[in-house]
Amino acid sequence: MLLLINAILIFWISTVGVQGTYCVFPKINHGIIYGKEYDEKPSLITVGEIYYYSCEYNFTSPSRSFWTRIICTEEGWSPTPKCLRLCFFPSVENGHSASSGQTHLEGDTVQIICDVGYSLPGNSDTISCLEDGWSSPPKCSSTKGKCLLPVLKANLDVYPRKAKYNAGDVLQFYCGERLRRVGPDSVQCYHFGWSPNFPTCKGKVQSCGQPPQLPNGTIKERRKEEYGHGEMVQYECPPYFLMTGPKKIQCIDGEWTNLPTCVGQVKACGSIPHLKNGYARFSIIPFQHGVSVELNCRDTHTMIGNNVITCIDGTWTELPKCVATNQLKSCRRPMLHRRVLMKPYMSEYNHSARINYRCLGEVKYMQSVCINGKWYPEPDCREKRKEFCPPPPQIPNAQNMLTTVNYWDKAKVAVLCKENYLLHGPREIVCENGQWQSLPQCIESTQYCGPPPSISNGDITSFPLSVYPPGSTVQYRCQSFYELRGSIDVICRNGQWSEPPKCIDACIISEGNMNKNNIQLRNKDIKKLYVKTGDFVEFDCKWPHRAKTSMQSLRVLCHEGKFEYPMCE
Repeated sequence: MLLLINAILIFWISTVGVQGTYCVFPKINHGIIYGKEYDEKPSLITVGEIYYYSCEYNFTSPSRSFWTRIICTEEGWSPTPKCLRLCFFPSVENGHSASSGQTHLEGDTVQIICDVGYSLPGNSDTISCLEDGWSSPPKCSSTKGKCLLPVLKANLDVYPRKAKYNAGDVLQFYCGERLRRVGPDSVQCYHFGWSPNFPTCKGKVQSCGQPPQLPNGTIKERRKEEYGHGEMVQYECPPYFLMTGPKKIQCIDGEWTNLPTCVGQVKACGSIPHLKNGYARFSIIPFQHGVSVELNCRDTHTMIGNNVITCIDGTWTELPKCVATNQLKSCRRPMLHRRVLMKPYMSEYNHSARINYRCLGEVKYMQSVCINGKWYPEPDCREKRKEFCPPPPQIPNAQNMLTTVNYWDKAKVAVLCKENYLLHGPREIVCENGQWQSLPQCIESTQYCGPPPSISNGDITSFPLSVYPPGSTVQYRCQSFYELRGSIDVICRNGQWSEPPKCIDACIISEGNMNKNNIQLRNKDIKKLYVKTGDFVEFDCKWPHRAKTSMQSLRVLCHEGKFEYPMCE
């Protein structure tokens, strides 16, 4: 009978979770719990007791710690013990991840970006990390044959001439003798067609008056009374404003091309993303749009990538990597023509080694550097790199970007979607070797969410995306000495994120209050004066004072940044 009563009691307690001053001994999928007695696994745990747990291989705690500390509180276990799947990003043929990290936690959603000349069917451009691994990755399919050459207007010629053009192909235009081109000198083929519009050829062209004023922006050059056909003017936005669209406008036959936009309602960034084996020089949040932060690697690691990240409208630019110095990969000798001159000429090169090479028929030497097993830029003698791109494309459902201005290699242009549309993909398009890369989409905001909400003293555990499909889940974590309250997960439903958690303040131990109450820390070796919510602090009376109440009152619990100091008299 006694066994039956105990069984009923344990079942009732496990149903409600906690009763009075006890917690139920937790069971964690893919995890093992350790306490004071490793072999002892009692059914009920007293409030205040501390246990630790670790996770199986390929699983980790939300904090990604090898050992995770949990404490029994009146509300239950804090933090809630769980083991999440660790997913390593798979290779995607003809595509890559929009995220900077290669490891992701269960529940993370990662966006896929296809290479130039490839696209994703529909909107299925994400994969999710599940308990049993990655969901099926989307396939980047070829978009060859997307553009046809239309009937050309009089006196307009193009190069090259083909029956069909692949996505990424560039057309150049030429006008007949003594005719002026009105419009761009080149356009590019995209999965949605040619962009920008084809030019025309005219015998006479008009000049332009003064360029228009840009709301919240200014012209960099000194104004003139009149501008000739083809002349350009450049604009700039003030600090904490984001410029979208082309920064230059051009006088085309008496009319100026479209103005860019200075977006003032830009978002600040939360805490700096975690850099594994690295650190930031400072961490004061929030970080305003346009602010840059320098990153460093620990002494035993070497940085691969840009050591500066910048806050762009609530999102940090891509993180570098900190690779163990003794694990840096070497580079093989580039496979170039045997008669290409190369200095130094070796079969293998260490990380950071530089080579100078000269292509056949060229006088000038080119340079490349070995970075962790890859050459940057990749040595190439096939043809000269194109130094500029045609005018940026007018992306469907994006704000007007019609311009006739060419852009130099590596130039970037920010994209802004029309109202009721969300940006799906990178915020900026990039000019690389004569082609615009990394084109985003502007999709209707109905079953989609924008970036997850920011929280004070915390951030999401994954690299943020610009748009998330319905059902997407992201997880939050708090900064050191802050305790997470609420659900660690938020979900995208009906275009809205569920309620995010909060990061509760730590308790700060005041030496002044201790002196006032004639108390001191029991463990004199403790130097830190910060205590997490849910942790206990133990005091002693200073000699010759005695506790005003029971000795147990000298052990106090930190709760949401507050605790009562005991008193000795």
